Formats: sequence, C-alpha cells, structure tokens
Amino acid sequence: MLCNTLSHYPDGIDPMIFFQDINLDQLEIMNTYNQLIAQGQYTRASRFIDQQEGICGYFADFFNAIENRIYNLQNHLLNKPQKKQPFISHEITDETLKELSDELPIEEGMFWI
Repeated sequence: MLCNTLSHYPDGIDPMIFFQDINLDQLEIMNTYNQLIAQGQYTRASRFIDQQEGICGYFADFFNAIENRIYNLQNHLLNKPQKKQPFISHEITDETLKELSDELPIEEGMFWI
C-alpha cells in the first residue's frame, strides 16, 4: 500500500494521501480482495491488500492513518498552553479602570472594545 499510517504532527506535516483508479492489470487483485470481504475474511483481505503495490483506497491502513492524525491533533490541542484573552469588552472610565485593574487580568498588548 502507498498509505503511510504514521503521523508526524505537530513536529512535521503529514504527507497527503492520494487515491487513484486501478488499471486493468490490478483488476484481479481487487476482485480477490472483494471476494475475501464478501466471505467475511476481513483480516485476510486486509493482509492481502497490504502486500500489493500501487493500490491505495479506503482500506484499513487509510482509516488507521486518519485515526492517528486525529489522535495526534487532539493530543497537541489538549497539551497546548492556554492562550491569554486578547480582548476585553467593558465600559471604562477613569474610576472603573482603577477598580477593574485589581479584578481583571489587564496586560500590555490587550485590545479594548
């Protein structure tokens, strides 16, 4: 199979997965694969298609690749440091600014709207 199931995110960009139609020389491969699936021999069908060259489709390795990419993205987002709030929306006067400075996390570079 041409489909790489590993994910390098966030350390690198995962390569795109390309699909193509099979040519007539590969027709017997797909017929064999479909017969194994029809007989309920999913493990055998998966092993058979994994040994083939130049065929990439919606097979187990494709779904494993998608699952690994989703897992790595989720893991990255869950472990990413929380961003500071860039906007504060409040009616500000000189008096309320003094009061709010103790209550709100006012920092340099914040936008006031």
